[in-house]
Amino acid sequence: MTHPALQDDVIEEARRVHAAADAELDAVVADIEAWVNSDTPGGDVSALDRFAAELAHTVESYGMHPELVPAGERGLYLHAVLEGEGTARVALLAHHDTVFTHGTAQERPFRRDESRCYGPGVADMKGGLGVAVHTARLLVRGPRPFARLELVSVPDEESRPTAFETIDRLEGFDAALCLECGRANGEIVSARKGATWFRIEARGHAAHAGAEPDVGRNAIHALAQEAMRLLGLHHARVGLTCQLTSIVGGEGLNTVASHASLTADMRAITAADLEWAMTEVAAFGEHDGIRFAVESLGGPPAFERTPTVAALAEAAILIGADIGHAFGEALTGGVSDGSWTAHHGIPTLDGLGPVGGLDHGPNEYIETATIPTRCGVVAGLVAALDAGLLRDVG
Repeated sequence: MTHPALQDDVIEEARRVHAAADAELDAVVADIEAWVNSDTPGGDVSALDRFAAELAHTVESYGMHPELVPAGERGLYLHAVLEGEGTARVALLAHHDTVFTHGTAQERPFRRDESRCYGPGVADMKGGLGVAVHTARLLVRGPRPFARLELVSVPDEESRPTAFETIDRLEGFDAALCLECGRANGEIVSARKGATWFRIEARGHAAHAGAEPDVGRNAIHALAQEAMRLLGLHHARVGLTCQLTSIVGGEGLNTVASHASLTADMRAITAADLEWAMTEVAAFGEHDGIRFAVESLGGPPAFERTPTVAALAEAAILIGADIGHAFGEALTGGVSDGSWTAHHGIPTLDGLGPVGGLDHGPNEYIETATIPTRCGVVAGLVAALDAGLLRDVG
């Protein structure tokens, strides 16, 4: 190890937690199994609150101090704190909502084979929740190289287009480590595209399509032309994507359409590229008698690979290599609450949950052997942050 923050005691802490998690792997998997077999569909506040309360009880039994924070109609947020002997304040960021409806876990409950665990939400992200909880549990037994370790599990990550409700509680934290699953090849996530979801409304003038077709001003015709123009933004810059996701309009089979609308998903690697693309979206052509309006429907900011993110990623890769878990780093287009912590100025690293894949589908999985190694990497990062990993990083 060459980085001064990756000194012997840091590496020793990563090795200790890795070894303990490996020795107690069945206990970690048992928690993940129970959580996967508890349906927590997004939007079902009663189910989500029930799960949050059970999770709070579990982490309290592991030595943390939980608080359930009401967030209106979104459900309860869990913040569980562990106080330490060091100086760093680190958040472990997770969510307990899934995309699966009630009854899914009964239809295809958690199962484990020689190398993988399967079940609804096991990768996204109850496996990551297992890594967060059990890393904290095992850090309780050691020297506690941090001032404050705060586990945050939110109930609304899958559907919320804005920052999570309790993000201000992490103001001034040294880092946020997000436990979304690692990529299928093991990569952690050091950058995520920003997204803007938007709607374009077109308004024209209705008329009889047979008797007076030229009297009307057809909003569908105009919007269709603009839709084809938007397709030109797809890959117009490196990493920029534009996908039309719906288009509707019109009054009936024999009427010149007076109104039409489309929705679209725009994503970019940098905030600057996303801003440029949205300026282009509003550069409408001339359409006689047609009015256009663009409405933003929200979306996460870009999570860019800043120098602090790069330092976190490089440290994670070195720690992983030391405990026999080789991986790289990746940019992805998916959404995570790590995008919001990064946007709020908190150095963030993502994809630290178990290696897995096929999220949101019937064959969603995690690689069982990566549960203890990810625990070791997260523990090592916490210790490295306390040792000054980001102290001189601009």
